[in-house]
Amino acid sequence: MVTVTFAIKPYLARYMYVRYGQSLELLSHSNPSPRLPIPIHLSHLTPIYHFLHQLSVPHPQGVSWKETGNITFVLPSPRQSKNPEIYNYFGQDSIFIIEKEIEVEMKAELYSFLLENKFKNGVMYIKSMHEFVVKYDMVESVEEESLMRGFQRWRKKMKGDSKL
Repeated sequence: MVTVTFAIKPYLARYMYVRYGQSLELLSHSNPSPRLPIPIHLSHLTPIYHFLHQLSVPHPQGVSWKETGNITFVLPSPRQSKNPEIYNYFGQDSIFIIEKEIEVEMKAELYSFLLENKFKNGVMYIKSMHEFVVKYDMVESVEEESLMRGFQRWRKKMKGDSKL
């Protein structure tokens, strides 16, 4: 099992850990001082798994092997194709693409949750937003108002597109 650690927006890291059933607790290997994040194991059915597979490259010479960040993934290990022992590096551009894909996944789930709660259960958007943020342990890492503004912009755009 080969893992990779990098930094993304804190609320997206929290979303991923809760979404994929991983604990945010840190593991320590016999020594309590160096603590490592628990890696997220993704199914081959998730788009992010495929982004990790596609965007991994061999570790460049002269680049430190020390990994820092707020999210750790187990690298895909398909039977054929890229060997994660060799293809285990992600540049800043690749990390940005992975972060954007995580954000798309989170927003799709959030917007669907908000709409379903509103139209099936009669729950106000603001209350549903708070419930989502609490569920995914993002209270301290994201402002609900900014997520709500993004949702409202999306709704306005969808209403505008339907008039065409």
